[in-house]
Amino acid sequence: MNHVMIDFETLGTSADSVIMSFGAVRFDLDSGEIDDEAFYRSITIDSNLEKGRRIDESTLVWWMGQNAAAQKVFTEPKVSLEEALTEFYDWFGPDKNTCVWSNGADFDIPMLHHAVKSFGWELPWKFWNNRCFRTLKNLPAAKRAGKPEAAVKHNALSDAIAQAQHAHLIWAELNKK
Repeated sequence: MNHVMIDFETLGTSADSVIMSFGAVRFDLDSGEIDDEAFYRSITIDSNLEKGRRIDESTLVWWMGQNAAAQKVFTEPKVSLEEALTEFYDWFGPDKNTCVWSNGADFDIPMLHHAVKSFGWELPWKFWNNRCFRTLKNLPAAKRAGKPEAAVKHNALSDAIAQAQHAHLIWAELNKK
């Protein structure tokens, strides 16, 4: 499988926002198969703040209005930002040709890039393999493809899985003969 869908839950929308959780799944765009070995880490706010990451008050207020299942991100076991990123690199592996998708060219991937640069690292894939799921889901074929719902909205892993499933459905619709 040479595609990965990533998703973050954060305390802001800028590249330097606190990353609360990080989910990722490997998937096959053509078959829709999703690898059972997904990646998920909940990250301490303190370790983000130590790296100069910021909290946006309006996003914090938004989180207060989310359902209890989504808000579990605040109370689940956590690791440091560095540990989460190190474990993600281990999970991701050495294939720099993997295509990495996120819901928006301006959110998850730039935020991840900002975070890894704060440790002096580079992303584990070639920059030209960034993919924007938001662009894909706004194509006319997306309306015909249907849309799976996340099991828990605003859970990074649940959202990554649903986005990978949705990407496959759109891709299949685009490739109908």
